[in-house]
Amino acid sequence: MLEPIYAENVIVGVIHKKQFQWYVTDRELWYLDYVKFAQAFENEGDLAVDEYIEPERKGIEVLGSENAGLFLKRIESYKGDAATLLKLFEDKIESGEEEDVLDFIPSFLVDFDQKTFYSLFPEPASFEEYVPSDWKGTYEDFTGLIPETEKYWVNKDGESLFEV
Repeated sequence: MLEPIYAENVIVGVIHKKQFQWYVTDRELWYLDYVKFAQAFENEGDLAVDEYIEPERKGIEVLGSENAGLFLKRIESYKGDAATLLKLFEDKIESGEEEDVLDFIPSFLVDFDQKTFYSLFPEPASFEEYVPSDWKGTYEDFTGLIPETEKYWVNKDGESLFEV
């Protein structure tokens, strides 16, 4: 698992076959439709979009429910769990680096079962616009959709570490 870094190494919740999993990955992996993404670059006169395709996405230009299993196998080393993320988060707070709590805000929730992509990505990069045509992409606070047992930002006393 990578260390979460604001707007670079992002925390992503994934639902696939009714199973929830956290990942900490490079943000570039989560432009689900590289074809749309490339088209946007070409419309701006930039044809070098191939440079942006991460190795984990080679051959998966459009990431959807059909090829999610293959992709998730490729990023298995980036898996995280709520306990590990909570420990990292608490350590960051204890070190006095409160401004770094932004590193721990989840950026995306990708529901391969419902074909829905939620973004809370903090910078002006509209990941939710680059989803397969039969998907719904939205920019909204999805934290209420996360199972209680997976809310790594809630400590053992039930307090949100974002409010500490």
